[in-house]
Amino acid sequence: MTQMDWIFILLLLIFGVIYIGLIMFYTWGWFHLDTYQPGSDIPIDIKASIIIPARNEEDNIGLLLEDLAIQDAPNDTFEIIIADDNSSDNTVMIVEAFIKAHAGLNIRLIRIRNQKQVQTFKKHAISTAIADSTGDLIITTDADCRVNPGWLSGMMQFYQENKPKMILAPVAFHHEKSLFEKMQSLEFLSLIAITGGAIRMGNPVMCNGANLAYEKKAFYETGGFDQDSFTSGDDVFLLLKMKKKYGSRSIRFLKYFNSIVYTKAQKTLKSFYHQRTRWASKNKGYDLRILLVSFSVYMVNLLLVVGFFYSLCHPGFWKPFLIATLLKAMIDIPILIGITTFVKQTKILLYGIPLILFYPIYIVFIGAMGIVATYQWKGRKVTK
Repeated sequence: MTQMDWIFILLLLIFGVIYIGLIMFYTWGWFHLDTYQPGSDIPIDIKASIIIPARNEEDNIGLLLEDLAIQDAPNDTFEIIIADDNSSDNTVMIVEAFIKAHAGLNIRLIRIRNQKQVQTFKKHAISTAIADSTGDLIITTDADCRVNPGWLSGMMQFYQENKPKMILAPVAFHHEKSLFEKMQSLEFLSLIAITGGAIRMGNPVMCNGANLAYEKKAFYETGGFDQDSFTSGDDVFLLLKMKKKYGSRSIRFLKYFNSIVYTKAQKTLKSFYHQRTRWASKNKGYDLRILLVSFSVYMVNLLLVVGFFYSLCHPGFWKPFLIATLLKAMIDIPILIGITTFVKQTKILLYGIPLILFYPIYIVFIGAMGIVATYQWKGRKVTK
């Protein structure tokens, strides 16, 4: 073996050990995270405000509102606020028709205007809705999501019993059809499992605003989205503020099947690219601890990509490269089994095989694009 071979092997060992430690850490956390079972006889004595930022969601918003209309929580315990962010389609018309047809439901529409000088579009819409809300507990989801009838009551009972400052809950894809969509689904579920596992271990690192709750008082005490210049990140940057002010134990993960929020995978490579570039662009705002985790994961995948092409020119390196790839797959599998079992989607584990092959390339490319590239979001070109 050449000197360069040994350098590659040394780097793989260093970052591989770090990666193995991280994934084992999160895996242990996920499997030791208690599954929540709400009591049917526990009265709900708080009020929640469900906030839905929406922009050009005429194909989706009506379905979500129908789901919210059949929640098993009493109607007087929650309100629904749709914050329309300058939609140019029939979103407003659909919401207004729904409000008119559901007089017994506490629901209203806020129309956001004059945002030409505002880059934090979604955050501005959420902040405006929170300012107009009357609930003690803010719950956010996205207009293109679907929820179970027990979603809201589970969230509210969990809050009453534990009183966390912030609650993170699972999000999963549904109605996947193509290989591309099913690979996305499995990869996305791995992120949800890491989210839950990290919280169980007292080290929250990420969250998803499609299924998020926090105290209204805590939102304002931490400064909300003030001085937050990133266009996206209405979830993770607020998480970091909560963690800094109240401590990691103030943040909890709700591991409850009926609390799962469902959304759809991206149908095209273009839309997938813009979504993941938007997610990756938030790395520039993370604290040092999370950046070190992201960097270690990135380096493992970068070394695997470089190692593959290096092996094409240096056949003697195939053996260590294949061993490293196999070890990474073996470390990743347990947490994937755990999360797919929880969401009752174990069949998509089969798509882990093509995912193992393409994942390193995707991570390396998207990680780089998140730093330098612009992206499209809801018809807007965003620079950061």
